[in-house]
Amino acid sequence: MRTIRYITVDVFTSQPFTGNQLAVCFGAEGLSTETLQAITREFNYSETTFVFAPETPGTTRRVRIFTPGMEVPFAGHPTIGTAHVLVATGEVTPSAEEVAAGEMTVVLGEHVGPVPVRVRLDHGVPTWAQLTTAMLPEERVEVRDIDALAHMLSLDASDILGGAYPPTGVSCGLPFQMIALTTVEAVSRARLRTDAWEQLLGGKWAEWPMVFAMTGGTDAPGLAPHVQGCDLRARVFVPSCGVPEDPATGSANAALAGYLAARTPREGTLRWEVAQGVEMGRPSRLSIAADKWQGGITAVRVGGASVVMAQGTMMVPD
Repeated sequence: MRTIRYITVDVFTSQPFTGNQLAVCFGAEGLSTETLQAITREFNYSETTFVFAPETPGTTRRVRIFTPGMEVPFAGHPTIGTAHVLVATGEVTPSAEEVAAGEMTVVLGEHVGPVPVRVRLDHGVPTWAQLTTAMLPEERVEVRDIDALAHMLSLDASDILGGAYPPTGVSCGLPFQMIALTTVEAVSRARLRTDAWEQLLGGKWAEWPMVFAMTGGTDAPGLAPHVQGCDLRARVFVPSCGVPEDPATGSANAALAGYLAARTPREGTLRWEVAQGVEMGRPSRLSIAADKWQGGITAVRVGGASVVMAQGTMMVPD
């Protein structure tokens, strides 16, 4: 038997018991992919990460990311949460200069390549982290049937915004189907019909739907304080990964930043605050940004806070 150590953390939140849960595991060297997948299913969070020694010069650690159903090449909340855990637990120690500057950079080697994470520090303690995607946004239009998309989401066709914001597959390392809705109320009302999803999006390049709407600066009654004042409300459904709905999806929000920036006439650094997970009782706040210059997207970033929740060990067969 092998003993591995784990830390759990709530990501994209400053409040315990909200945000997206993540397990960060240490000591899994030499274990098979099948065993790592089994450990992930044991936690049954949206994702679990396994931290290893760096393999590529310039990276801080090598990280593998699993959902309950599969390994993924990149994901936002595992990247943010793992970087936070590495610094919070002393696995990675900031220099005196970094403590004085109030920030440091952790570079995680993932399947998409090196992913830099800028970590804000308060007297050496991590308080917030922001990743820069290894890949710039790629768009593909695969589905044009608005009626079918609306049926898949248990909505009316009139709930889908369309126009300058058509349903589009977008990826910054992991593809999602961007579906802009007309109102926040429609976002809350959406219910994914898995049979319709299998027929319409199953097996497509961008098979996981992200629905979102602009808030218009109005917060819903009873909204948790840490997600008030957001520009957008979003939900993400990932049924083929064993995750019916995800409370906070950094990779999808990175794609969202690219999608919005491509349709914004302004240039420079464009920023939005996104509330996700509200309907699940796991409200999360994601800060997204894209740099746009001469009509092109030159960088995409996703950031948020994290809270360490628990630590322990697990006995695993070698």
